[in-house]
Amino acid sequence: MDGERIYSVILGSAVNNDGDTAGLTVPSRLSQEDVLRTAYRRSRVDPSAVDYVELHGTGTKVGDPIEAAALGAVLGTGRTTPLLVGSAKTNVGHLEGAAGITGLLKAVLGIHHRQIPASLNFDTPNPAIPLPALGLAVQQELAPWPDRATPALAGVSSFGMGGTNCHVVITEAPQ
Repeated sequence: MDGERIYSVILGSAVNNDGDTAGLTVPSRLSQEDVLRTAYRRSRVDPSAVDYVELHGTGTKVGDPIEAAALGAVLGTGRTTPLLVGSAKTNVGHLEGAAGITGLLKAVLGIHHRQIPASLNFDTPNPAIPLPALGLAVQQELAPWPDRATPALAGVSSFGMGGTNCHVVITEAPQ
């Protein structure tokens, strides 16, 4: 009504906590799966319809395989093409508390411009993450958003110190 440009719409979100884990930097796969399922249920979005997920991407030997496994379990199954993933951290470095909002802005602008940004500085996948088996693929170059008859859909994950997990589901703005 005010003439402001709307770049994207948040369809739903979820936040939870890992609870008691093996350590401060050891996330819970089950808690991450739960936050994903809750966000997509609240959004009324079939996880297999999502085009792209902006990962938190802890950059740790423990955290990244757990995040990928949770994502694969919830969004990687029932797909005809792999779920495209990336992380703002490959573009701008580790962001501490700003990682979530930076990832959200990256995904929003990707949807708005109908392009999936490259994961810059990504060379070799972590051997502990079986990307094809999980139904995932790292977006390695700037590419057009997948052309589908349905609106573009993306997810954004962000994790906090002490086990907080958050996932937001976004789509393109109405015309």
